[in-house]
Parts: sequence; structure tokens; C-alpha cells
Amino acid sequence: MKVLSKVFFYTFITTSLFAFYNTPTNPDLENHLFKIRDPKTPRVEFRRHIKKIGEHLAIAIANDLPKQQETIETVLQTSATHSLVKEPVVVITVLRAGLPMFEGFMQILSDAEGGFLIYQRDHETLRPVFHTQLLPSLEGKYVVLIDPMIATAGTVLDSLKLIHSKKPKKVFVAGVIAAKEGLEKIHQAYPETHLYSAAVDPILNDKGYIVPGLGDAGDRSYGQKA
Repeated sequence: MKVLSKVFFYTFITTSLFAFYNTPTNPDLENHLFKIRDPKTPRVEFRRHIKKIGEHLAIAIANDLPKQQETIETVLQTSATHSLVKEPVVVITVLRAGLPMFEGFMQILSDAEGGFLIYQRDHETLRPVFHTQLLPSLEGKYVVLIDPMIATAGTVLDSLKLIHSKKPKKVFVAGVIAAKEGLEKIHQAYPETHLYSAAVDPILNDKGYIVPGLGDAGDRSYGQKA
């Protein structure tokens, strides 16, 4: 699997805020986070910034995947050895909000398989309503579940239940912005899951939105649903 992590080799730092989740940090990532929080950022730019955040998160996760040493002979007939990700990876996103983030992940984990889960939020109960799954085989593979906004974590928890029923080797969860409450719920239910978020915000409001957050990532990306 090709992992295009060379660009950020010197600038990418992952900090562990708690034992069970990591927050990558560098100036470029901070700039993208600042832009998506700005209500004036237009849809096309919002999607671009989410995609770039996805790339940063994918690099962080790729750094934690098993590597194999591969040696190649250059045109100068001298060998060079590099650590490459060779394990099978599946990137799964929740439609529709996760699409820009998914593009960023697939840009980095370019040989990964892709999967999609379709949920819709019930705004009265704040619970996810499952519609359908479009998944490859997950058995024995490394699975990355991405959801841009991990708020109450209801969608992520339902998705993890489905994913674990398909016997993956290891599961990662990545979000653009997460609430501490949501991350804690995931860790309590699935303590072996590796959690990543570009930003962690302190609270949820009475409608289940992350505060300060950025609003509805799907609406910000594609417009309001009818």
C-alpha cells in the first residue's frame, strides 16, 4: 500500500491528550481547522479544508500501522530501504458528511478499499437511523472508520457494532472535531479501538451539536437537506 506521508515527515506531531485518543497537530492542520470553523467559508472551500484535514489524519494513522521493510535498487545500482504499509486497509465513511474527509484519506492510503454506511439523524431523538451498508470484506483487515463530527457518538457506536461483527483485525476511528463525551463513550464501549481527532471540543448543546464546533458538516459541505 502506498502511503504518501513524506511531505509531513518533519512537521507532523501526534499528541496524546488521554491514553485512549490522539490529536495530531501542526500549523497547516491548525489553519484548516480555523477555516472550517469560520461560518463565512464557502462550500467549495469547506470541502477542500475537510479533505486536507483527512490527509493529516490519514498520515497519523498510517504511522501507527504495521510496516514492512522493502529494498529497491536505484538507477545508480545502489539499494535503498524504506518502511511501507503492506497490510490490507479498508476506509469506511458515513454518508454524506464524510465524503470530503474520505477523499483525503484515500489520497494518502491510496491502495485502501473503500466502504460506505448510510445513516440519517433523527433530530428529535438525536439517534442515528440506519439505511444501508456498502462494504467489502473486513475479515482480518485494518479498518478506519471516519466521521467528521463525533458528537454523541451514536452513529460511530452503531457503525462499530456492525464493523466488529465482520471480524476486522484492528479498528481505528477518526473525526475532524469530536466532543469529549463522544470519545469517552466510544472508549467505554470499545476500549481496544484507536481514536483520532483533529480537534476535541468540550461540550454538546441541547440539540446534540458540538460546541464550539462548526455546525452541520454535511450541510456545510453540500447545502441543507429538504
